Amino acid sequence: MKVACWSTGSRADYLQQLEERVFDVLIVGGGITGAGIFRDCGLQGISAALIEKDDFAFGTSSKSTKLAHGGLRYILNGEFGLVREETHERDWLRRSFPNLVRPVPIIFPNYNRIRTFLAPFVFLLYEALAGWRNYRFFRPLSRRKIFALEPRLSCGDIESGIMFYECVVDDQRLTIEVMKEGVWSGGTALNYVMAMRVVEENGRVAGVEVRDRETGREFMIKARNVVSAVGSWTDQLLPKGYHPSGTLIRPSKGVHVVFKKEDVGNEYGIYATSRTDKRGVFIVSHGEYTYVGTTDTEYNEDLDHCRTDENEYSYLKEITKSHFPSARFEKEDVLGSYAGTRPLVKQEGVSEHKTSRKAFIDMVYPGFFIIAGGKLTTFRAMSQQLLRFMKKHGADSIGSVRGSLSRRKFNVGMKRKDWDEQIKRKNPADVLPDRRTLDHLYENYGSGAFNILERLVEKPELSRRITEEQPHMLAELDYAIDFELVTHVKDFLMRRTNLSLHSRDAHAELGGTIAEYMAKRLGWNKKRMNDEVDEYCRIAMENSFFLHSHMAMHDRRN
Repeated sequence: MKVACWSTGSRADYLQQLEERVFDVLIVGGGITGAGIFRDCGLQGISAALIEKDDFAFGTSSKSTKLAHGGLRYILNGEFGLVREETHERDWLRRSFPNLVRPVPIIFPNYNRIRTFLAPFVFLLYEALAGWRNYRFFRPLSRRKIFALEPRLSCGDIESGIMFYECVVDDQRLTIEVMKEGVWSGGTALNYVMAMRVVEENGRVAGVEVRDRETGREFMIKARNVVSAVGSWTDQLLPKGYHPSGTLIRPSKGVHVVFKKEDVGNEYGIYATSRTDKRGVFIVSHGEYTYVGTTDTEYNEDLDHCRTDENEYSYLKEITKSHFPSARFEKEDVLGSYAGTRPLVKQEGVSEHKTSRKAFIDMVYPGFFIIAGGKLTTFRAMSQQLLRFMKKHGADSIGSVRGSLSRRKFNVGMKRKDWDEQIKRKNPADVLPDRRTLDHLYENYGSGAFNILERLVEKPELSRRITEEQPHMLAELDYAIDFELVTHVKDFLMRRTNLSLHSRDAHAELGGTIAEYMAKRLGWNKKRMNDEVDEYCRIAMENSFFLHSHMAMHDRRN
């Protein structure tokens, strides 16, 4: 498969493009919302650039429950339009990106007779709002059937249940793949470029003054229209006085913890309800791992340093242990955790849990637009809404916005049967990885995995495992340097893969392996290698509330 290059080694060229060109649309924010707009602009023939002050998917877009779901609970809030949109977008994603967005069965327990009676009607409405196009229709489960399906589940309150289907998705890989589609369509996207100020000239936007955090250079990116898609950081780009209360966004904190699936003991996904505050959390398996989350609490601290604390871990532990009493859920069992913020748009007098997740779109002044709120699953629909809004409000450089273009299948999206057929046709002389590694490559890279396999033929040494416990190979890092703009060690370990999240306390070794290869490819000196590993280990340790002792910083200076 031939794909457009998006190489770490070409970063200076991308900076030059940003400085010299005039773009129809400049998007500030490299999460899934910004990536979706960037992709849509490329498909619609609109010249676009995107900048992100950190790495792509640094914020909310790598901190979700990692589900493309229809928003079942929003039915209870009466948000039928939002649920219809989410379910339709979920099913489009499942069909368009089948290797990355995969169906998962989830059990919805009923804890009393009233819920047993009402649940089938709620799920019937849920299926209807999805246009009857979900992967499979829901089915009621008796108490006996639930415990037969989940042998380690032991919760006396459960009377019956419903099995329904959502989709698991690696949110950060989705963000990167969406971004790559915009690059392949001719756009320019660059990480570690910070927006300093939106520039207004003669009553209309003229561009954005930026600072490249890698070189310290400051310059202006010229654009006919600017879109702020920075999520929880929205208020930092808005002019003073924009919102009557002073701020538009009300960040809500969400926390997840990760375990080996065998330690929790779930066979299916479970939508478990807390006995204390009646909130629901997902206990869902992603391959060999189980993710538990999320919380939903107000957050007023540093947006760039949102971390899991022990109280939040204890809250999730209480819910999990009430359903899986034999689960190994102690701190020594935790593999990883992550915390992020949802960019909720303020609704006075409404709790975080009840606040609408609908997207908010507005024009600040001619040419300067903002989009906030929304959901991971609805990024395509949000982009369409924004571009139509922009055209309606004077963005003359935007032509007709065609929904059919944005519904195109992803370049690397691939059905399992097509993958298996192509693997069978591979040259018998080629040394293929084991089945576990092939499954991993298919799920994470789709048809892009064939580029990775070709590297193994050219350089067999790239088949080396990055860590013995996981299937990732050095060939993936080699691929990411060429096609996924990996700038730092932390980018690859935290946002191109989940290696960091699944490695508990092996961060120094992981960081050293990645830094050594990146130094070889990119010409780093010894100091740069040490700094990269130290920076990665520092961040990994901040996220590791469950480790009692301080991690010794990796040091190769001797």
